[in-house]
Amino acid sequence: MISNEFTFSQLQYIVLSWLSVLLAISGTIIVFREYRKLPARPLIYLELILLFFIPYNICHGLLFLVGFENEPLMILLFRVQMIFLFIVVFFLVFFIESLRADTPSPLILMMLGLGLGNGLVLSVFPESVQFSLEIGPYLSDVARIIFGIDLICLGFLLSIRISRFIPFVPRPYLKPALLFYFGCLSPILFPLVLISTKLSLVILGIEILSLAVGTFIVIIAILVDERVLRVLPFNVYRVSVINMNIGLSIFDVLFEAKQSGPNSSVLIPHLMTANFQFVQSVIHDTEKIRSIATDNYYFIFEAYKDIVAFVIADQTSMLIKSALKEFVKNFYVKFGENIDSSEISQYKEAGTLLDLYFAFLPSHKIVSIGS
Repeated sequence: MISNEFTFSQLQYIVLSWLSVLLAISGTIIVFREYRKLPARPLIYLELILLFFIPYNICHGLLFLVGFENEPLMILLFRVQMIFLFIVVFFLVFFIESLRADTPSPLILMMLGLGLGNGLVLSVFPESVQFSLEIGPYLSDVARIIFGIDLICLGFLLSIRISRFIPFVPRPYLKPALLFYFGCLSPILFPLVLISTKLSLVILGIEILSLAVGTFIVIIAILVDERVLRVLPFNVYRVSVINMNIGLSIFDVLFEAKQSGPNSSVLIPHLMTANFQFVQSVIHDTEKIRSIATDNYYFIFEAYKDIVAFVIADQTSMLIKSALKEFVKNFYVKFGENIDSSEISQYKEAGTLLDLYFAFLPSHKIVSIGS
């Protein structure tokens, strides 16, 4: 039988488990409150991750509060916990997919490798997450799975892009991302610190060393090319809206293009003066043609009623497509009544829509905005 007497370490673990529940709830509330107007698809996945993370942590806490006196109930809670963990990972995959470009960021690949490496260490040496409880084997299974997921999550949070003050994620993602990460990681790090066996200390040293090596690699990557810290590790040159009735651009934004070096930037002349003959030849087929690849860049199209918007970028991205769809729809809602008006200056107010739906774009300098 499993002892129902709590040690000080067990009580600490229980407190940390329920603290992670509060963190997950807080992160979910912040997500629903702040992100309702941003492109939907990635944020829905993030909300679902945080939402299912709550019952996962509740089961985690109940394992300690209830499971000691009833071993069958403990096993049931463990299995239910694994179901919620599977759901969280399931939506995490879709969240990652919705953010990534066609070519994953080098930082994503590096941190993914780091997470898998730590998971392998914990799998080979499960003693590193066992302490003085008879349910240690169950906890080691949970811990090494969560620890690997935590490190992978950290990698994708780091890959979003650097913000002005905190180098993890841009401000719109900051609160829930950090709450989710620390809420998920806290029940695992503290038991690792609390245990005192020599083997556990050795494994903990390996963990710290691997994190240090991973951090060093990330720093080198940033120094080589700072684009790995952006949501989109490639150039976005232009966002335009065309009135299909008259075949003319009514809103056009040009961005300064960042080249391969972190300190070099040039304007692309042929994009600055690009004629719309090519675009005009395909705008009426945008139901069939959503993107066109050239030797140097991609055209990404999205039509809505009498207008079609397009983005010119180095690569395609699900996040760009989702944002472009929301942008063109709300552009028409805002200006649809006067869409055929000759008063082009009215569309300058569309800059607010650009800031809202394309807030994730790399910090390119806007060269010009107008028609």
